[in-house]
Amino acid sequence: MSRIQDDLITIIGSAYLQPIADLIDRLIQRKHVRPTRIQSTHHECGYCAAGVILLVAMFESYVSRLRYTCPKPESALKRNAIDIVLSVFPRLRHREALRDVYILRDILMHAHLWEIKYEWGGPVPMVLKDATLHPAYGDTKYQSRVDPLARRTKTLKLSVIPTRIDRRDLLKVFDTVWKTLLCFESLKCFRCNIPPQRVRFRGKPVTFASLRDEIEASL
Repeated sequence: MSRIQDDLITIIGSAYLQPIADLIDRLIQRKHVRPTRIQSTHHECGYCAAGVILLVAMFESYVSRLRYTCPKPESALKRNAIDIVLSVFPRLRHREALRDVYILRDILMHAHLWEIKYEWGGPVPMVLKDATLHPAYGDTKYQSRVDPLARRTKTLKLSVIPTRIDRRDLLKVFDTVWKTLLCFESLKCFRCNIPPQRVRFRGKPVTFASLRDEIEASL
């Protein structure tokens, strides 16, 4: 039998879907407890932070697909993910929300360090007295997208104190990433067929998109 030649483009976005589903399943097995102004529970923070990172990793893989299928001049090829998306969708309505997602991604990936002073021992478990971001962290895009008094991003209101991440932040990131991927799917050249993608969730096949409702229902 003669050998057949073929091509493969290394886009692994869909490979992240099942691991994200598994994380969400483990996350919502425990009841949601609203975080203090300082931190969420160890379980909540860890699973939500991991979910955010994987969602953005999945998204960036599809951004690579977008870059490949919608070629632009060389200068555009060297841009970051948001620049690439906006070069294809210059009128994207939720651009500021997408920027907020990347602020949180940077906070988690680059381990932004906060120095926090608090009191404990009374009826309120932890009372925040002061929180200061270490001067080594926080670039110009961080400063432009974060409310320093609320310590949250300006559009999505995502927590910028990493210990305080919870499933409300994860849900907002999920919604923003998914909304952007649906924009990608509107292009004939993209052809990744993302909306009907299915995962195993609690022993049953479900659409990946339906997982956002599972997160919301657990709040």
